[in-house]
Amino acid sequence: MRFRGRVKRRLRYFKRLRQAHYPGYIFGLTPSRGEIPVFCFHEVTAERFGADLAFLQENGYRTLSTKEFVDEQGKASNERRVLLTFDDARSSFWDVAFPLLRQFNARATLFAPTYWIEGSRGGSDEAATPQYSDTKFMSWEQLRICSQSGLVDVQSHCHRHALISISDELVDFASPEGLAHFDVYDWPIRREGDRDVSGRPPLGTPVYESSPLLSAALRVLPDPAVTEACQTFVAENGNAEFFRRSDWREQLSKIHQDAKGGRTKPGTLDPQEFKSLIQAEFVRSRELFEAELGIAPRYLAFPWWLGSEAAIAAASESGIQVVFGVYLDFKRARRVAPPMRAFGRVNCDWLHFLPGKGRLQLYQPQVISKKVADFLYSGYLAH
Repeated sequence: MRFRGRVKRRLRYFKRLRQAHYPGYIFGLTPSRGEIPVFCFHEVTAERFGADLAFLQENGYRTLSTKEFVDEQGKASNERRVLLTFDDARSSFWDVAFPLLRQFNARATLFAPTYWIEGSRGGSDEAATPQYSDTKFMSWEQLRICSQSGLVDVQSHCHRHALISISDELVDFASPEGLAHFDVYDWPIRREGDRDVSGRPPLGTPVYESSPLLSAALRVLPDPAVTEACQTFVAENGNAEFFRRSDWREQLSKIHQDAKGGRTKPGTLDPQEFKSLIQAEFVRSRELFEAELGIAPRYLAFPWWLGSEAAIAAASESGIQVVFGVYLDFKRARRVAPPMRAFGRVNCDWLHFLPGKGRLQLYQPQVISKKVADFLYSGYLAH
Protein backbone atom coordinates (compact mmCIF):
# COMPACT_ATOMS: atom_id res chain seq x y z
CA MET A 1 0.00 0.00 0.00
CA ARG A 2 2.69 2.47 1.05
CA PHE A 3 4.98 1.67 -1.90
CA ARG A 4 2.10 1.79 -4.40
CA GLY A 5 1.01 5.18 -3.09
CA ARG A 6 4.55 6.54 -3.30
CA VAL A 7 4.86 5.43 -6.94
CA LYS A 8 1.54 7.05 -7.84
CA ARG A 9 2.59 10.33 -6.21
CA ARG A 10 5.90 10.27 -8.08
CA LEU A 11 4.12 9.70 -11.40
CA ARG A 12 1.74 12.62 -10.74
CA TYR A 13 4.68 14.80 -9.76
CA PHE A 14 6.64 13.82 -12.88
CA LYS A 15 3.62 14.66 -15.06
CA ARG A 16 3.45 18.12 -13.50
CA LEU A 17 7.20 18.58 -13.98
CA ARG A 18 6.73 18.14 -17.73
CA GLN A 19 4.20 20.98 -17.68
CA ALA A 20 6.44 23.34 -15.73
CA HIS A 21 8.24 26.44 -16.96
CA TYR A 22 11.92 26.78 -16.18
CA PRO A 23 13.46 30.26 -16.48
CA GLY A 24 16.36 30.58 -18.89
CA TYR A 25 18.85 31.59 -16.22
CA ILE A 26 18.66 28.05 -14.82
CA PHE A 27 20.30 26.92 -18.06
CA GLY A 28 22.99 29.58 -18.02
CA LEU A 29 21.15 32.24 -20.01
CA THR A 30 20.77 35.90 -19.10
CA PRO A 31 17.30 37.05 -17.97
CA SER A 32 15.54 39.43 -20.32
CA ARG A 33 15.55 43.13 -19.43
CA GLY A 34 11.94 42.86 -18.27
CA GLU A 35 12.24 39.62 -16.29
CA ILE A 36 12.13 39.72 -12.50
CA PRO A 37 12.96 36.35 -10.92
CA VAL A 38 10.79 35.33 -7.95
CA PHE A 39 12.13 32.88 -5.37
CA CYS A 40 10.23 30.88 -2.78
CA PHE A 41 11.72 30.02 0.62
CA HIS A 42 10.39 28.00 3.53
CA GLU A 43 12.71 26.98 6.37
CA VAL A 44 16.12 28.69 6.25
CA THR A 45 19.47 28.47 8.00
CA ALA A 46 21.76 31.38 8.72
CA GLU A 47 24.56 29.87 6.64
CA ARG A 48 22.41 29.24 3.58
CA PHE A 49 20.30 32.40 3.57
CA GLY A 50 23.29 34.55 4.48
CA ALA A 51 25.09 33.15 1.44
CA ASP A 52 22.03 33.93 -0.72
CA LEU A 53 21.93 37.57 0.38
CA ALA A 54 25.70 37.93 0.04
CA PHE A 55 25.49 36.57 -3.53
CA LEU A 56 22.73 39.04 -4.42
CA GLN A 57 24.55 41.98 -2.84
CA GLU A 58 27.90 41.16 -4.43
CA ASN A 59 26.32 40.86 -7.86
CA GLY A 60 24.25 44.05 -7.67
CA TYR A 61 20.72 42.66 -7.31
CA ARG A 62 18.01 44.87 -5.81
CA THR A 63 15.46 43.06 -3.64
CA LEU A 64 11.96 44.37 -4.29
CA SER A 65 8.84 44.88 -2.24
CA THR A 66 5.76 43.11 -3.55
CA LYS A 67 4.31 46.39 -4.81
CA GLU A 68 7.54 47.24 -6.62
CA PHE A 69 7.52 43.81 -8.23
CA VAL A 70 3.93 44.24 -9.46
CA ASP A 71 4.47 47.82 -10.61
CA GLU A 72 7.67 47.01 -12.50
CA GLN A 73 6.32 43.96 -14.33
CA GLY A 74 7.03 44.14 -18.06
CA LYS A 75 9.16 47.28 -17.77
CA ALA A 76 12.55 46.83 -19.38
CA SER A 77 15.47 47.70 -17.16
CA ASN A 78 19.19 47.07 -17.04
CA GLU A 79 18.92 46.81 -13.26
CA ARG A 80 19.15 43.40 -11.66
CA ARG A 81 15.97 42.80 -9.62
CA VAL A 82 14.56 39.90 -7.61
CA LEU A 83 11.58 39.21 -5.36
CA LEU A 84 12.25 37.03 -2.32
CA THR A 85 9.16 35.35 -0.87
CA PHE A 86 8.77 33.23 2.27
CA ASP A 87 5.88 30.88 2.92
CA ASP A 88 4.38 29.71 6.23
CA ALA A 89 5.72 32.27 8.76
CA ARG A 90 7.79 29.66 10.58
CA SER A 91 9.91 30.67 13.53
CA SER A 92 13.05 30.41 11.38
CA PHE A 93 11.94 33.55 9.54
CA TRP A 94 11.97 35.49 12.79
CA ASP A 95 15.08 33.84 14.22
CA VAL A 96 17.18 33.67 11.05
CA ALA A 97 15.80 35.45 7.98
CA PHE A 98 14.61 38.71 9.53
CA PRO A 99 17.94 39.54 11.26
CA LEU A 100 19.78 38.81 8.02
CA LEU A 101 17.39 40.99 6.01
CA ARG A 102 18.18 43.81 8.43
CA GLN A 103 21.92 43.14 8.17
CA PHE A 104 21.87 43.29 4.37
CA ASN A 105 19.09 45.93 4.19
CA ALA A 106 17.20 43.56 1.90
CA ARG A 107 13.46 43.21 1.32
CA ALA A 108 11.23 40.16 1.31
CA THR A 109 7.57 39.15 1.29
CA LEU A 110 6.27 36.86 4.03
CA PHE A 111 3.07 34.90 3.33
CA ALA A 112 1.41 33.96 6.63
CA PRO A 113 -1.28 31.26 7.12
CA THR A 114 -3.45 32.93 9.75
CA TYR A 115 -4.75 29.73 11.39
CA TRP A 116 -1.27 28.84 12.62
CA ILE A 117 -0.10 32.23 13.91
CA GLU A 118 0.28 32.26 17.67
CA GLY A 119 -1.35 34.80 19.98
CA SER A 120 -4.44 35.57 17.91
CA ARG A 121 -6.78 38.27 19.25
CA GLY A 122 -9.08 38.07 16.27
CA GLY A 123 -11.60 35.36 17.12
CA SER A 124 -12.72 32.56 19.40
CA ASP A 125 -13.25 29.69 16.96
CA GLU A 126 -11.06 26.60 16.74
CA ALA A 127 -8.62 28.52 14.54
CA ALA A 128 -7.26 30.24 17.64
CA THR A 129 -6.04 26.98 19.19
CA PRO A 130 -4.50 24.74 16.50
CA GLN A 131 -2.47 21.66 17.30
CA TYR A 132 1.07 23.02 17.05
CA SER A 133 2.85 19.83 18.02
CA ASP A 134 6.59 20.33 17.53
CA THR A 135 6.23 22.89 14.74
CA LYS A 136 6.56 26.50 15.81
CA PHE A 137 5.16 29.46 13.94
CA MET A 138 5.62 33.17 14.40
CA SER A 139 3.38 35.24 16.64
CA TRP A 140 1.22 38.16 15.59
CA GLU A 141 3.51 40.47 17.56
CA GLN A 142 6.49 39.26 15.54
CA LEU A 143 4.53 39.75 12.32
CA ARG A 144 3.70 43.30 13.40
CA ILE A 145 7.36 44.08 14.00
CA CYS A 146 8.30 42.66 10.60
CA SER A 147 5.51 44.57 8.88
CA GLN A 148 6.56 47.85 10.49
CA SER A 149 10.25 47.38 9.65
CA GLY A 150 9.94 48.61 6.08
CA LEU A 151 11.77 45.48 4.91
CA VAL A 152 9.03 42.83 5.04
CA ASP A 153 5.65 42.76 3.32
CA VAL A 154 3.41 40.50 5.43
CA GLN A 155 0.74 39.07 3.15
CA SER A 156 -1.71 36.16 3.08
CA HIS A 157 -0.98 32.44 2.71
CA CYS A 158 -4.73 31.74 3.10
CA HIS A 159 -6.07 30.62 6.46
CA ARG A 160 -5.42 26.96 7.22
CA HIS A 161 -3.01 25.85 4.45
CA ALA A 162 -5.22 22.76 4.30
CA LEU A 163 -5.32 19.43 2.55
CA ILE A 164 -8.62 17.58 2.13
CA SER A 165 -9.42 13.97 1.25
CA ILE A 166 -10.55 13.59 -2.37
CA SER A 167 -11.19 9.83 -2.44
CA ASP A 168 -11.41 6.88 -0.07
CA GLU A 169 -8.22 5.36 -1.47
CA LEU A 170 -6.19 4.47 1.61
CA VAL A 171 -2.63 5.84 1.48
CA ASP A 172 -1.34 4.96 4.94
CA PHE A 173 -1.99 5.35 8.65
CA ALA A 174 -0.67 7.91 11.12
CA SER A 175 2.35 6.23 12.72
CA PRO A 176 5.13 7.59 14.96
CA GLU A 177 7.51 7.46 11.99
CA GLY A 178 5.08 9.30 9.73
CA LEU A 179 4.23 11.93 12.33
CA ALA A 180 7.94 12.63 12.83
CA HIS A 181 8.78 12.70 9.12
CA PHE A 182 5.91 14.54 7.46
CA ASP A 183 5.15 18.20 7.92
CA VAL A 184 2.23 19.45 10.00
CA TYR A 185 0.56 20.57 6.75
CA ASP A 186 0.82 17.13 5.21
CA TRP A 187 -2.10 15.67 7.17
CA PRO A 188 -5.58 16.30 5.70
CA ILE A 189 -8.07 18.20 7.85
CA ARG A 190 -10.40 15.75 9.56
CA ARG A 191 -13.81 15.79 11.13
CA GLU A 192 -14.01 15.47 14.91
CA GLY A 193 -17.67 15.68 15.86
CA ASP A 194 -19.14 18.65 14.02
CA ARG A 195 -15.89 20.55 13.39
CA ASP A 196 -12.80 20.31 11.24
CA VAL A 197 -9.42 19.89 12.87
CA SER A 198 -6.02 20.53 11.30
CA GLY A 199 -2.58 19.29 12.23
CA ARG A 200 -1.07 15.95 13.10
CA PRO A 201 -3.74 13.29 13.81
CA PRO A 202 -3.94 10.64 16.54
CA LEU A 203 -2.00 7.44 15.99
CA GLY A 204 -3.77 4.96 13.75
CA THR A 205 -5.79 7.55 11.85
CA PRO A 206 -6.33 6.41 8.23
CA VAL A 207 -4.89 8.79 5.65
CA TYR A 208 -6.61 8.94 2.27
CA GLU A 209 -5.66 10.36 -1.12
CA SER A 210 -5.70 14.12 -0.70
CA SER A 211 -5.35 17.43 -2.50
CA PRO A 212 -4.90 21.05 -1.43
CA LEU A 213 -8.32 22.40 -0.44
CA LEU A 214 -7.96 25.39 -2.76
CA SER A 215 -7.07 23.23 -5.78
CA ALA A 216 -9.63 20.45 -5.31
CA ALA A 217 -12.95 19.98 -7.08
CA LEU A 218 -14.68 18.18 -4.19
CA ARG A 219 -14.17 16.95 -0.65
CA VAL A 220 -14.66 13.34 0.38
CA LEU A 221 -15.72 12.77 4.00
CA PRO A 222 -14.04 9.69 5.47
CA ASP A 223 -16.34 7.49 7.57
CA PRO A 224 -15.80 8.53 11.22
CA ALA A 225 -16.66 5.01 12.41
CA VAL A 226 -13.78 3.57 10.36
CA THR A 227 -11.40 6.21 11.69
CA GLU A 228 -12.48 5.57 15.28
CA ALA A 229 -12.08 1.80 14.87
CA CYS A 230 -8.47 2.21 13.70
CA GLN A 231 -7.59 4.73 16.41
CA THR A 232 -9.17 2.59 19.14
CA PHE A 233 -7.37 -0.56 17.99
CA VAL A 234 -4.01 1.23 18.20
CA ALA A 235 -4.81 2.71 21.61
CA GLU A 236 -5.82 -0.69 22.99
CA ASN A 237 -2.66 -2.30 21.65
CA GLY A 238 0.00 -0.08 23.10
CA ASN A 239 -0.25 3.16 21.09
CA ALA A 240 3.30 3.90 19.87
CA GLU A 241 4.49 0.44 20.95
CA PHE A 242 2.02 -1.14 18.52
CA PHE A 243 4.04 0.21 15.60
CA ARG A 244 7.10 -1.78 16.66
CA ARG A 245 5.37 -4.88 15.32
CA SER A 246 6.58 -5.91 11.87
CA ASP A 247 3.01 -6.54 10.71
CA TRP A 248 1.35 -3.43 12.17
CA ARG A 249 0.29 -2.12 8.76
CA GLU A 250 -1.32 -5.43 7.81
CA GLN A 251 -3.19 -5.57 11.11
CA LEU A 252 -4.48 -2.01 10.78
CA SER A 253 -5.46 -2.59 7.17
CA LYS A 254 -7.63 -5.52 8.26
CA ILE A 255 -9.29 -3.42 10.98
CA HIS A 256 -9.89 -0.71 8.40
CA GLN A 257 -11.39 -3.14 5.90
CA ASP A 258 -13.61 -4.82 8.50
CA ALA A 259 -14.89 -1.47 9.79
CA LYS A 260 -15.54 -0.28 6.26
CA GLY A 261 -17.65 -3.38 5.59
CA GLY A 262 -19.45 -3.39 2.28
CA ARG A 263 -19.54 0.37 1.86
CA THR A 264 -17.96 1.28 -1.48
CA LYS A 265 -19.04 4.84 -2.18
CA PRO A 266 -17.65 7.56 0.10
CA GLY A 267 -19.69 10.54 1.21
CA THR A 268 -18.88 13.97 -0.19
CA LEU A 269 -19.39 17.47 1.11
CA ASP A 270 -22.38 19.30 -0.34
CA PRO A 271 -21.21 21.55 -3.24
CA GLN A 272 -22.51 24.72 -1.58
CA GLU A 273 -20.81 23.80 1.69
CA PHE A 274 -17.62 23.12 -0.22
CA LYS A 275 -17.84 26.53 -1.87
CA SER A 276 -18.36 28.13 1.54
CA LEU A 277 -15.34 26.23 2.89
CA ILE A 278 -13.17 27.71 0.11
CA GLN A 279 -14.53 31.22 0.63
CA ALA A 280 -13.88 31.00 4.37
CA GLU A 281 -10.16 30.57 3.73
CA PHE A 282 -9.97 34.11 2.35
CA VAL A 283 -12.60 35.73 4.55
CA ARG A 284 -11.02 34.45 7.76
CA SER A 285 -7.53 35.39 6.62
CA ARG A 286 -8.64 38.94 5.86
CA GLU A 287 -10.48 39.25 9.19
CA LEU A 288 -7.40 38.25 11.17
CA PHE A 289 -5.09 40.50 9.14
CA GLU A 290 -7.35 43.46 9.84
CA ALA A 291 -7.74 42.60 13.54
CA GLU A 292 -4.07 41.87 14.20
CA LEU A 293 -2.11 44.01 11.73
CA GLY A 294 -4.62 46.70 10.83
CA ILE A 295 -4.28 45.96 7.12
CA ALA A 296 -6.14 43.92 4.51
CA PRO A 297 -3.87 41.67 2.44
CA ARG A 298 -3.62 42.50 -1.26
CA TYR A 299 -1.24 39.71 -2.26
CA LEU A 300 -1.56 35.99 -1.64
CA ALA A 301 0.53 32.87 -2.19
CA PHE A 302 -1.53 29.72 -2.67
CA PRO A 303 -0.36 26.75 -0.60
CA TRP A 304 1.40 24.12 -2.73
CA TRP A 305 0.26 25.37 -6.15
CA LEU A 306 -2.12 27.81 -7.82
CA GLY A 307 -5.72 27.39 -6.71
CA SER A 308 -8.77 26.36 -8.72
CA GLU A 309 -10.94 28.79 -10.69
CA ALA A 310 -13.35 28.89 -7.74
CA ALA A 311 -10.52 29.65 -5.31
CA ILE A 312 -9.08 32.41 -7.49
CA ALA A 313 -12.56 33.96 -7.76
CA ALA A 314 -12.99 33.77 -3.98
CA ALA A 315 -9.59 35.40 -3.50
CA SER A 316 -10.59 38.26 -5.77
CA GLU A 317 -13.90 38.72 -3.92
CA SER A 318 -11.99 39.08 -0.66
CA GLY A 319 -9.85 41.92 -2.03
CA ILE A 320 -6.78 40.00 -3.21
CA GLN A 321 -5.27 41.65 -6.30
CA VAL A 322 -2.30 39.38 -7.08
CA VAL A 323 -1.74 35.67 -6.43
CA PHE A 324 1.43 33.59 -6.57
CA GLY A 325 1.88 29.92 -7.32
CA VAL A 326 5.07 27.90 -7.80
CA TYR A 327 7.29 26.91 -10.73
CA LEU A 328 4.67 24.41 -11.89
CA ASP A 329 2.20 27.27 -12.35
CA PHE A 330 3.96 29.68 -14.74
CA LYS A 331 1.95 28.67 -17.80
CA ARG A 332 -1.37 28.58 -16.00
CA ALA A 333 -0.66 31.92 -14.33
CA ARG A 334 -0.56 33.58 -17.73
CA ARG A 335 -4.13 32.42 -18.38
CA VAL A 336 -5.63 33.92 -15.21
CA ALA A 337 -8.15 36.55 -16.30
CA PRO A 338 -7.90 40.23 -15.31
CA PRO A 339 -8.29 42.03 -13.01
CA MET A 340 -6.60 39.26 -11.05
CA ARG A 341 -2.90 38.85 -11.81
CA ALA A 342 -0.95 35.66 -11.17
CA PHE A 343 2.73 34.75 -11.11
CA GLY A 344 4.80 31.63 -10.68
CA ARG A 345 7.81 31.29 -8.41
CA VAL A 346 10.89 29.07 -8.44
CA ASN A 347 12.44 27.32 -5.48
CA CYS A 348 15.18 29.18 -3.62
CA ASP A 349 17.63 26.44 -4.64
CA TRP A 350 17.87 28.14 -8.05
CA LEU A 351 18.90 31.57 -6.75
CA HIS A 352 22.63 30.96 -7.26
CA PHE A 353 21.97 30.17 -10.93
CA LEU A 354 21.42 33.88 -11.58
CA PRO A 355 24.16 35.66 -13.56
CA GLY A 356 27.01 36.85 -11.41
CA LYS A 357 30.22 35.93 -9.66
CA GLY A 358 29.98 32.46 -8.11
CA ARG A 359 27.12 31.40 -10.37
CA LEU A 360 26.18 27.70 -10.33
CA GLN A 361 25.74 25.72 -13.54
CA LEU A 362 23.24 22.94 -14.13
CA TYR A 363 25.89 20.51 -15.40
CA GLN A 364 27.98 20.64 -12.22
CA PRO A 365 28.07 17.22 -10.47
CA GLN A 366 27.06 18.56 -7.05
CA VAL A 367 24.02 20.22 -8.61
CA ILE A 368 22.90 17.11 -10.47
CA SER A 369 23.27 14.84 -7.45
CA LYS A 370 21.27 17.19 -5.22
CA LYS A 371 18.42 17.54 -7.71
CA VAL A 372 18.17 13.78 -8.15
CA ALA A 373 18.13 13.29 -4.38
CA ASP A 374 15.44 15.95 -3.96
CA PHE A 375 13.24 14.19 -6.51
CA LEU A 376 13.70 10.73 -5.03
CA TYR A 377 13.49 11.44 -1.33
CA SER A 378 11.30 14.50 -0.90
CA GLY A 379 7.57 14.54 -1.39
CA TYR A 380 4.24 14.57 0.31
CA LEU A 381 2.37 11.89 2.19
CA ALA A 382 -1.04 11.86 0.54
CA HIS A 383 -1.01 14.06 -2.59
